[in-house]
Amino acid sequence: MIERMQRTLRRYGMLPADAPLWVAVSGGVDSMVLLHALHATLRTCHVVHVDHGLRGAESDADRELVRTFCADRGIPFKCTRVDVHARMRRTGESVQMAARELRLEVFQTCVNDGPGLLAMAHHRDDVVETYFLHHLRGMGTSGWQGIPAVTGSFIRPLYDMDREAIMAYAQQHAVPFRQDASNDSPDYLRNRVRHELVPLLEDLRPGARRTLGRDIELLGELAAASEEQARRVLTELGIGSEGELRIPTSTLLGSGYPHLLLRLALEQWTPHPDLLDDILRAVHDRATGKVFELGEQRIVLDREALVMNERIGASQSWVFDPLGPLPSEMPMHVRPSRWEEVPASAWVGSVWLDADRLGPSLELRTWRAGDRMRPVGLGGSKLISDLLTDAKVPADNKRNALVLVSGTEIVWLCGRRVAEGFQASSKSMRILCCALR
Repeated sequence: MIERMQRTLRRYGMLPADAPLWVAVSGGVDSMVLLHALHATLRTCHVVHVDHGLRGAESDADRELVRTFCADRGIPFKCTRVDVHARMRRTGESVQMAARELRLEVFQTCVNDGPGLLAMAHHRDDVVETYFLHHLRGMGTSGWQGIPAVTGSFIRPLYDMDREAIMAYAQQHAVPFRQDASNDSPDYLRNRVRHELVPLLEDLRPGARRTLGRDIELLGELAAASEEQARRVLTELGIGSEGELRIPTSTLLGSGYPHLLLRLALEQWTPHPDLLDDILRAVHDRATGKVFELGEQRIVLDREALVMNERIGASQSWVFDPLGPLPSEMPMHVRPSRWEEVPASAWVGSVWLDADRLGPSLELRTWRAGDRMRPVGLGGSKLISDLLTDAKVPADNKRNALVLVSGTEIVWLCGRRVAEGFQASSKSMRILCCALR
């Protein structure tokens, strides 16, 4: 299995020779095998364990297993406790989603502080299960890949391995691990996909998991290629003099991928597939004058084109020197701070930023259509509209959400997400605390 793992590292260009890395280790068999295999190849590993505090003594036992394993081998060990229930109350997320987001924030902090790469234990069966979850949730082409092999600073060395190979390695090398009973609970959709759907497919067609894994990789490539082509078409159309996007109906219907083209044109408002069907039905029926509304967007079917206009209300903006006097009416306090004041748990109405990564002036303003940021833990950029939708922010509150901008980059979706690379760390020479009033 170690040879297969090393081929995966080379195949995806995951890890330069002799580069140190973080390893995310929960104590379960997948992550313990990952750590054991990486350590066996003489990699310099630093372990991070996230304690969610959800399972009482069981969580404590997980932590101690990983701590002991690392101590016996001289592997640096870091444990971070997170408050899942506090995040659930703030965001309305499920237990699993809140725990996932908090883990990613911890992991991103680790790679920001160095080393700059972090290995996760996702494997081929996880990819297949995620593929089905994405389709059950209606994610369309964006869900075809399941889980990518590399996401920003996060790598997955077991990507080409299946669960059976991992278990066989654990038994062969007597790798200790903990069982999480929640992984067998039918209360979670992933568990039902894992224990019911995938075994059924394997029973109907032996080798189905392997075949699906191969097809998912191909589908991911096809999704990337088709989206690139669709975005090129939209870019060539350009924006009109009044800020509108016009998609000729001939272009839409003649493209061969009208649903994809329309979804990408409206992606910042996360259109429901039913709405896309309704719009395309109106195009086919030539229902000139038909109007659709989606968030801040108004979509009108003209005689020869779909016309999309923004409907975002009046915006607010304050430009200020973070070290100087602040506009009296600005709904934010800004003050110098120290690393000792930064809380260990997730930030809510306040954020601590590395002042040396900020420009000489900042802008606090209402978000705008098309605004993007790179949230900590995501490994890429995402539309502000999508982040607000994911957080289940009501429409009225969503329209008035504020962002803090340095230069051309959004560094904080106020009260919700901080951007990668701007958050304070123990290495920050100067720290600013920004707090909403």
